[in-house]
Amino acid sequence: MAVIADATSTATGNEGDRYLTLAGAIEAALANNTDVKIEQINEGIAFDRIALAASIFDPELRGSYRYESIDRPQNRQDLVATGGGDLLLDSPRIFEERNHRFDSGIGKKTPWGTDLELGTTWSRLDNTLNRDVPPSLFNPEYTTFTGLTVTQPLLRDFGPNVNLTSIQIARKEADIASLNWLGQVQATVAGVVKRYVDLASAYRSLKVRDEAIALAQKLVEDNQARRDQGKMTDVDVQEAEVAVSIRQEERISADTDYVERLNALRVLINPVDDPMVGGRIVPTTPFQTWTPEMDRDDLMSMAKENRDDYEVARLELEREESRVEYALNQKKPRVDLQASVGSYGLDGDFSGTYGESFSGQGPEWSVGVQVSIPLGNRQAKQQLAIARKQAEQARLKEARLDLVVALELDTVLNRIETAAKRLETAKKTSELSQSFLESEAQRMKEGKSTSFQVLEKQTDLSASRTRELIAAADLQKAIVDLWVVTGTVLDQYNVSVADRVGSADKEGYLPLELKVEK
Repeated sequence: MAVIADATSTATGNEGDRYLTLAGAIEAALANNTDVKIEQINEGIAFDRIALAASIFDPELRGSYRYESIDRPQNRQDLVATGGGDLLLDSPRIFEERNHRFDSGIGKKTPWGTDLELGTTWSRLDNTLNRDVPPSLFNPEYTTFTGLTVTQPLLRDFGPNVNLTSIQIARKEADIASLNWLGQVQATVAGVVKRYVDLASAYRSLKVRDEAIALAQKLVEDNQARRDQGKMTDVDVQEAEVAVSIRQEERISADTDYVERLNALRVLINPVDDPMVGGRIVPTTPFQTWTPEMDRDDLMSMAKENRDDYEVARLELEREESRVEYALNQKKPRVDLQASVGSYGLDGDFSGTYGESFSGQGPEWSVGVQVSIPLGNRQAKQQLAIARKQAEQARLKEARLDLVVALELDTVLNRIETAAKRLETAKKTSELSQSFLESEAQRMKEGKSTSFQVLEKQTDLSASRTRELIAAADLQKAIVDLWVVTGTVLDQYNVSVADRVGSADKEGYLPLELKVEK
């Protein structure tokens, strides 16, 4: 409730009333509105996906261990190979092995698509042959191989443009998510202003009803006095009393409308876990009394400059074009250049074998090419076809945007013009109704008019004032829609967005901050 308390101010009035400015309502909505918070979470998720996409270039530590217990019967060829010679045996000779094998390494992928792996393998070998020392050198035997393996794609997956595609797409989607969040903020601010105007209109309508009741009640008292003087009858008094009752009914209906509009505003500005209930909210910010400049060409230029959906359309097209470029690369055959260099080592203990390896006891190197050509390649072809169609969709959406904005602008300009004319006419009608009522009341005092005619003029005055309120509210809401169409809602209502400091993939996601200037 802290934000609501700060956004409202106490003032002399009915007990439990809360006096709320438009700026206070906007501030409360930006702090509490769940739709704004949901979009901000979506923005955070999108920035997390940048780091997720970049994680493919994180180094990887690999390792494995295996123990072998092997008792393998030897055929004649194996027997000779292991020094069995021409021994006469009545059963196969068993070659025994008790080995420990360990592999470890660190691998990393680069933006060029290069796979690097620096690894080592070591084995502790205990077998039938090396148990006889001499002729064997060591028991057990420790062997190692340490080397670097490089795999460089030459066609498919070659170069930063391909390997950074997922990161580039994630960044564009993060920008789109930020713009979507900003769009939700603008929609929320516009919604708050409209509902605030509705509430203000409903609150003022209550005042109009109260004035109508007071006028009718005054007429009852005047008619009672005239009846006592013999100038009127009981029928005239009862006629005025019926009018009081009817206007009280209308006041009850107006109060119901006020509560409904109050609850509609509360949906946008109240915290979910602590809704502001009880008492009335009294809107204190007056209606805007001026009509903005409405040069269509200037407003259209303003919309193109400020509307976020133009930037979203551009980003979506760039995202789809990136996918097309990636799909084109994936159609190519895989041709990888592979090279490795390393050294073997053999010794009777663990440290000694690495010493022998690093001294170059058994050097090894190799260079080769691995080729893979998919037959038919339907998967890559269909991925390319889909990417091209999605890019065409994005182009059409971008091209359609000018037409959509132009039609929205024409519609809202017409609504502003119509509402302004209605308001001007309603004001004149109210002034005339007030004048007619005063004249009719004077005529009744002079005995030239009746109570019924005065009540009729009171009804006309109440109706004209109600129409004036409705026209004023419609004008205000049409002006809000103009700010929505031109993308200037936040500027018009003094909502500033702080710049984001830092990088999402280096320093973590930092949400944008909103501030309402008082």
